[in-house]
Amino acid sequence: MECQPNCPKLPWMIDFNSNDTKTVLDNQHEAAFAGDHLDHLSKLHVKSRPNRFRCTQLACVVTPITEINAMVELLNGGMTAALVSAQKVDKCKDVIAKLRTIAEGYSRRIGRIYPLGIGIEIKGPEIRIGSLKGSAKKIFMDKGKETKLTTLPSYEEFVCQDMIYVDYEKLPEVVQPGDKVILDNGSVTLTALECVESIIKCIVDKAGMLISYASVTVPNAIVDVPKITEADKELMKMAAAESVDFLVVSGVQNKQNVIDIKDMLGLDGENVHVLAKIENVVAVEHIDEIVKFSDGVLVDCEKLMLEMPKEKIFLIQRAVTAKCNLAGKPIIITASISNSKCLTKAEISDVSHLVMGGCDALLLPRLAQSKEILNSINVICKEAEPATHHRQVFQELLAHLPTPMEPIYSLVVGVVLAASTCKAAAIICLTSSGRTAKIISRFKCRCPIIAVTRYPRVARNLSISRCVESLIYLKPFCGNWIEDVNNRLQLGVTYGKYIGYIRMGDVVVTVSPSRPESGLANTMKVVYASEFDSLPATSEKKFSIPLCISKLRNR
Repeated sequence: MECQPNCPKLPWMIDFNSNDTKTVLDNQHEAAFAGDHLDHLSKLHVKSRPNRFRCTQLACVVTPITEINAMVELLNGGMTAALVSAQKVDKCKDVIAKLRTIAEGYSRRIGRIYPLGIGIEIKGPEIRIGSLKGSAKKIFMDKGKETKLTTLPSYEEFVCQDMIYVDYEKLPEVVQPGDKVILDNGSVTLTALECVESIIKCIVDKAGMLISYASVTVPNAIVDVPKITEADKELMKMAAAESVDFLVVSGVQNKQNVIDIKDMLGLDGENVHVLAKIENVVAVEHIDEIVKFSDGVLVDCEKLMLEMPKEKIFLIQRAVTAKCNLAGKPIIITASISNSKCLTKAEISDVSHLVMGGCDALLLPRLAQSKEILNSINVICKEAEPATHHRQVFQELLAHLPTPMEPIYSLVVGVVLAASTCKAAAIICLTSSGRTAKIISRFKCRCPIIAVTRYPRVARNLSISRCVESLIYLKPFCGNWIEDVNNRLQLGVTYGKYIGYIRMGDVVVTVSPSRPESGLANTMKVVYASEFDSLPATSEKKFSIPLCISKLRNR
């Protein structure tokens, strides 16, 4: 669009979809809104500029042996949530304290409060072998060798190649000839030949090293053990006392497991989100009810491969992701990465398909948390997210919403549609409970959702919701409700400009309540970011966003 020399372009004079060569190559915009799937694929362009913002959240496993420098590198690499894996309460507390201290230091360095979500994992009951005989630290099981499993306590401290003690008395009742028995998460695989009283005769199918107290898994078998141990109960009490944000529950098989966990958390843990870990065939068979009663789902692909054929795992990923997207529940999927230095083509394809398939967050295992891997994951996500067929995803999600729908859903549909058609740079959302931001997130927006809230816990709970970047507003209520709303919205716009998501003249969609104590957001506005957007100070002068957040943080 032409304009007079020395005349600055006004917002309505800016050509949003063009670059310097007048070719539409911005974030795969043309492909995202193609009419059909084949048209979408044909319009994907290799020269399209990727997003500045990574929509997919990044969770990382943190253990007591993870060094402080490694935790700092994870935050620098874009970690939004940390999953603490520790069996003892005191070690778990130590890791949580370290994470919070590091997050506080990181917040001071970047000039804003960084809402790092922290979750802990409860392992549930595990069947294990006994201790190796003598002073042996490990033994090698040769392929084709015959061995025996026994439940006799007299062999508990005398595990050897010929006799392996297992601490589950009913094992001979659940194992039948021909069944697989997996030791140490797949290091050794046995096939049962014969079951006689407390002895199970087996043959080694997969050779490998065996260590003391290795785990025992019987695929497709319903094991009659208590789902929650005393150690798990202690961890849950600690989670509620330490205000942990997420509780990842291993060994979930049906909805009752999730209900029991929530009942045990009680009122003290009502703000702790329960995420069901899908890692066995029984859980896959009951996935619909698990998704309905849990606050989110974590799919452990490595554990699933122990019980199912490898060629079936991608089907589970796609199906569970679709069910969570339809239910509006966040889904985390483990990223299978074998090398800590670089990604293979297969791993790049796996990550990109998870992102384009609609997962909210990726979980990086401890052995793949190098600086190189984190940088690669960031680049892949930014390239893959715009390549999603947004029009198809939005229409299908909208078609599955029940009618008549809640007013908040009607508003969110309009917000997402306006942001897409106007090519908004960001959605600024005011939220007190996080529900409005979560509902917007379920439609997989193409722009960042900057959720402004006064409650740090709400901000941390949003750390696994796709596209959401939480901003904590700690300034007290100024006495004028309209002015307070405008200040919070302006904080979101100013932060977006400071971080580089929003430029002068960009379209911004805002979502806010219309009056005090309305109970929900019910007002949408489409505005332009001006050159002089800034936050008003209590005095007459303006101040920058780093200073503003620094002042709020010191309160």
